[in-house]
Formats: sequence, structure tokens, C-alpha cells
Amino acid sequence: MPGRRSGTPSIVGWVGALAAVLVLVAGCGSTSPTARSTPTPSGSGAAVAAAEVSTATGSLGVLLVDGAGRTLYAFDADPEGTSGCYDECATAWPPLTTTGDPTATGDAEESKLSTATRTDGTTQVLYGGHALYTYAQDTAPGQTTGQGLTQQGGMWWVMGVDGSPIKSQVASSSTASSS
Repeated sequence: MPGRRSGTPSIVGWVGALAAVLVLVAGCGSTSPTARSTPTPSGSGAAVAAAEVSTATGSLGVLLVDGAGRTLYAFDADPEGTSGCYDECATAWPPLTTTGDPTATGDAEESKLSTATRTDGTTQVLYGGHALYTYAQDTAPGQTTGQGLTQQGGMWWVMGVDGSPIKSQVASSSTASSS
């Protein structure tokens, strides 16, 4: 070929080599699906692969807790079946979010669990149709320091195993034990 130096690859040669490499790399992958582990960021409100809703017993009776034993709350100002708690509200009251199907343990009922998509695209866990939250001021598993507080334009209540908020007032320093 006139004008072409010997030993210099053409663009066609480069494209062909790249295509061959891509075919080899693709062939090394598995054709069957594999389980992927989702890293769980530390801190309240972090989405977990499959959020766990369990129960604990304390001065308020049998109440819902997350997989780490933190008390779960409902916000009476939430629209039915979804969340109205964002920004500053979600900082104080982190939503229980999940990237998989939530699970029920203890006395929690699987049939009462559902999810709703938040406006930020995350998936929040609901129990008995109520969006679930933890409270940032609860510093140990089972604490119920958020019970009966009026914040963010509504009242916050510990969630009962029956799917209804527990609306009795008890000392805010109470702690529940896991069951």
C-alpha cells in the first residue's frame, strides 16, 4: 500500500483487536445470576438490603424495632401510605429504608409489611400502612425518647405490633428489651 509504513497498525486493525478483547472479557463472565452484597452504610436511616422489623417489650407494651433494636415510630402528619418527612425532618427522624423486601421477625407480622417509594427515590418500609422511622435522639436499642413528641408539624408515636401507633404517654427515657 502506498503511503503506509510497514508495521504501523491501521484503525481497522485496532478496532478488530478491541472487539476481540471485548468478546474474550464477556466470555469470562458467568451466565447465571449471582448474589450481590450491598454494603450497609453505618448510621440511622441507612438503606439495608432487606430491612428487618422485629419486636421488643417495654413499658409501652410490645413495640416494633429495626434489626439493630432501635425503636420504630410513625408520624401522624404523614399522608396515608407514604412519607411526608424529608430534609431536616429525615435528619431527626431517619426513615427505615430498604433495597430488598423487608422481613418480619419476633412477633412482627409479615402481612403488615409493605414499602413506598420516597420522593428521593429510596424505598421506605411501612407497617400497617404507616411509614416507619427511627429517632436520632434514641442513643441505645429499645429507647423510646421520641414517644409523644410534637415535631416537624405532627406527633410521633412508637409503632405497635398490631400495626397501630401506641398513643399512651410514658416516661421518655424508657427502654424496651428485645423479644
